[in-house]
Amino acid sequence: MMSSPGEAQPRPLNLAEYYLLSCLDDGGKLQAPLRTVRIGLAGAVLTDLARRGCLYVTRDVVMVNSHHEAELEQPLHTVLQIMKDAPENQDAEQWINRFSRPALMDAVVRMLEFREEITVVKKKFLGMFPRTRMVPNESYGRMDMYVRLRATLLGRDTALDATTWPLVQLLYSTDVLPSIFPGLQNREVKARLAEFHAEAEHEEPAISEALQAMENAIAEALTATRGQATGMRG
Repeated sequence: MMSSPGEAQPRPLNLAEYYLLSCLDDGGKLQAPLRTVRIGLAGAVLTDLARRGCLYVTRDVVMVNSHHEAELEQPLHTVLQIMKDAPENQDAEQWINRFSRPALMDAVVRMLEFREEITVVKKKFLGMFPRTRMVPNESYGRMDMYVRLRATLLGRDTALDATTWPLVQLLYSTDVLPSIFPGLQNREVKARLAEFHAEAEHEEPAISEALQAMENAIAEALTATRGQATGMRG
């Protein structure tokens, strides 16, 4: 697999890349509304930055860890720089709403295309309306994603780790998970997620808060479009 510009060697996919790959069917169509996917991507980036120790995330505020010096790939590097340069701190939901824009999704698409995880196909519907499909390739990243999800959701002795758990929560919150595992019962997913939530209160509070903020952003978006509130998932 190719490495991106400036990277000495290939790296694992990040949460946003795993998430967007998971949202695509075999024909390259999104399995959730575009607005929801964009919120999910913003939540994935914020969660990934928290997971790597770049951010302190609480219920009320997100603060950049000034002592974190590890290099980040794009678009995580740019997102973190924007947060560093902000004149004042904001809470996680505000950041997710700010980043759930086409620019972030476009950046993730470009990286997946560069890494040959997807092929971007542009056509015109009825010869008039532009349509873009992000067709997944038969790649290691896509296979790895499916194996991780299946082992976590169906395996009896598989612990939820700090990569797969957030991915499962992101897919569950944005209602993509049933498309990947149509036979999986909702109660089974909730039970598996509850296992990590119990541990995360003490072990990974920043990840938990980032994912909860993503939940809140989705609920607000649905309220705005449908005129009614929705219950929290997970």
